[in-house]
Amino acid sequence: MRKNVLAVILVFAALISLRAQAPQQPQMKLEDVQKALSLVDKPQPAPDKYKAGLSAITAKDSLAMLTYIASDLMEGRETATRGYALAAEYAASLLKMWGVKPAGDMPMMGGFRMGGGRSSTPPPPQERTYFQEFAMKEVTDSQTSVTIEVNKNGSLKSRTFNGGIDFQGGMGGVEGTLTAPVVFVGYGISEPSVGFDELKGLNLKGKIVLLLSDAPGRDDPKSPLQTKKELKDKYFPAAPQGDRMAMMMRGGPDRFSKITEIAKLGPAAIVQVQNTGKDSEVFKALSMVRKPSDERPIVNKPRRRLSLAGDSGTPMGRGGGSATMITREMANLLLEGTGQTIDDLKKKIETTNKPASMDVPGAKMTIATMSKTALVRGTNVVGVIEGSDPKLKDEYFVVGAHYDHNGVWEDYIYNGADDNGSGSVGVLNIAMALAASPVKPKRSVVLALWTGEEEGLLGSRFYAQNPIYPIEKTVGYLNYDMISRPYDAEMLARSMRAYGVPGAEEIVKKVRAPWFVSVNLTEGTPFADIAREMNQYVGLDLAFRFNALGVGGGGSDHSSFASVKVPYVYYMAAMTADYHQTSDSVEKVNGELIAKISQHGFLTVFAFADR
Repeated sequence: MRKNVLAVILVFAALISLRAQAPQQPQMKLEDVQKALSLVDKPQPAPDKYKAGLSAITAKDSLAMLTYIASDLMEGRETATRGYALAAEYAASLLKMWGVKPAGDMPMMGGFRMGGGRSSTPPPPQERTYFQEFAMKEVTDSQTSVTIEVNKNGSLKSRTFNGGIDFQGGMGGVEGTLTAPVVFVGYGISEPSVGFDELKGLNLKGKIVLLLSDAPGRDDPKSPLQTKKELKDKYFPAAPQGDRMAMMMRGGPDRFSKITEIAKLGPAAIVQVQNTGKDSEVFKALSMVRKPSDERPIVNKPRRRLSLAGDSGTPMGRGGGSATMITREMANLLLEGTGQTIDDLKKKIETTNKPASMDVPGAKMTIATMSKTALVRGTNVVGVIEGSDPKLKDEYFVVGAHYDHNGVWEDYIYNGADDNGSGSVGVLNIAMALAASPVKPKRSVVLALWTGEEEGLLGSRFYAQNPIYPIEKTVGYLNYDMISRPYDAEMLARSMRAYGVPGAEEIVKKVRAPWFVSVNLTEGTPFADIAREMNQYVGLDLAFRFNALGVGGGGSDHSSFASVKVPYVYYMAAMTADYHQTSDSVEKVNGELIAKISQHGFLTVFAFADR
């Protein structure tokens, strides 16, 4: 989740792409609606062993913590900044005050003892800190140029294009120069079952792949991709119901992406041309000037990219699942040696329903990226409450939320009250409740505030790759992201469209906007049953979305744990127009909603870890 104007454009471009490529979800039935919703109007008294923890979580304390975390003093908590460091120290002090044990790194040893000789007094035993620190590579002032060389009948033609002027932008932010031959793959679709395989016989490794967006035959019922329902749903899905942005944020099943599939074949880079449209539309978008608005200030913040140091597998790398949109002018220059334009090849594919893929003769592309780089340090805040069972305490349940937000620029501060000061308060509430409980769950509970989520889930990814406690001993993960803003009637109506099936009308009518919460979770685990049971003591209206083990979806830290096959439960309330804006301030949050979601999370974690 990025934080500049270009990023907003890219987010909406991604949403359009998802709409074109995401498989249509099957129509719900009445029993599916009953399974997906847990509605509790009047909560019941909780069992005694939960009461102390539940009473420790209050709306008043939630707002008090959030007011400080989202204050101007924290400077928007941007990763690897002074503001984030201040916020991290605050969280660590709360964990220490409540008696939560530190679970981070051992303190650094260094320096010299004054006075010359060695002391005979043994040093005190070392205790962990509350901080898990790691190195990140920071890239700023990135500029990309593309040089296309075409050798046609011994005549060499060369032209250089500049990112942000001649095409959309960078090539993944990887510094350096890369030169490679070009291969055209049509639409980049491989469906051998219907005799349409545009990748067959091609070697993409180390080459620059040129392709068209979308898929052929969208309006042609004779297209091979229209002959089977699963292919039609895969490439030409109906418009999704509900709020697409919110659905993407909450997560869901992995969506088909032809770019991701092509990236697995090892290309040096992927460049894409819009299936329809004109270059004039691209240049119009590139030259767009934002007009002042009373609601949203213009903040042209320089782009900054962070990645885990030494992690060449980052999704933003060349060939790593992203494509750069180029113009028809650039594509036609690449194809000049073929005597055909990109639209000639497109027409050939669509009229014959046969591939037109080929190694492009005489064409080379050089991608040069220049940027400033530095190493900076990221910090996760981590504590642990030891389990009560002598054997099961060596198994761990992790509770986490991202602590970072989008920082400060000039006179504007992105306070990030909802995103994700609210989720961070949720983690702190659970820590406080577990610490206050006279009886602890059998398994140990790790409490974590992640850094770098806004930069690509960096803090949680680092933990998943370098766990403090073994991943194979990690039984589950709870994630909070944006849990303080209630739905309004219009937002709820959009979300309820997914449940509009015969017989479900009376169920849907009972859903209350102020207490409606999305719960994304791993199917085949106790999470759903436990969440239903515990909801009777809290009184939320929960909407469950089930994913297979290993499937994350969405743009939050649960994805890092899903990638290492840890089952998760992930809470999110409403997404509003204040998302990633300077207007995401504490005055707009609902403390009672934070408290209720925190209480439900506490009960779910306790019950899951106490099995």
